[in-house]
Amino acid sequence: MKKKVKYFLIILFGICIEFLRDYCFININLQIEYLENLESNLDVFNYTDSKILYFLKSMSIKSIINLKWILSLLFILFYFLIGLAFSYLSFDSKKYKQFLKLFSCGGLMIIFVSLVIFAFGKLFSLENQINFYYVSLELSHFVQSSLYPISFLLIFYANNKLKISS
Repeated sequence: MKKKVKYFLIILFGICIEFLRDYCFININLQIEYLENLESNLDVFNYTDSKILYFLKSMSIKSIINLKWILSLLFILFYFLIGLAFSYLSFDSKKYKQFLKLFSCGGLMIIFVSLVIFAFGKLFSLENQINFYYVSLELSHFVQSSLYPISFLLIFYANNKLKISS
C-alpha cells in the first residue's frame, strides 16, 4: 500500500475516533446529569441518545463515572497509537525512536501534570476546586484528541528540519 494511502487511512481513523469520543462523552454526561436530577427529585427529560442509553440505562452514576475513566484511558491509547503509526511511516528508525521517547514522555508528563493540578485543587474552596478541575480537564482532553499526536509530530518534524538546515 502506498504511503499516502496509509497516511490518509490513519488520518481518517483519527477523525472517526474524534467523533466517536465526542458522541460517547456528550451522551454519557447527559445520562449522568439525568440521573443526578432524578436523585434530586426533579422532573427531567433524558436527552441521552437511545444507542448510548441502551448500554447505560441500568448503570449507576458511580459505574458511569468509572466507565468514563476507562474510556478516557482507551482514547489516550488510541491517539498514542495513531501518533506511533504516523511517525513509523514518516521517520527512519533512529528518528522514530527519538520521537517515541519524546511522544511517550510528553504524553505521560501532560497526564501527570493534569492529575497534580486536579489533586492540588482539592486543597482549596469549592469554587477554586472547580477552576483547577477545568484546567486539569483541558489537559486531559488534549491527550484524548488528535491534537496530541499532531502537535508532537509537527514540533518534532520542524525541530529536525531546523537542525538539518542550520
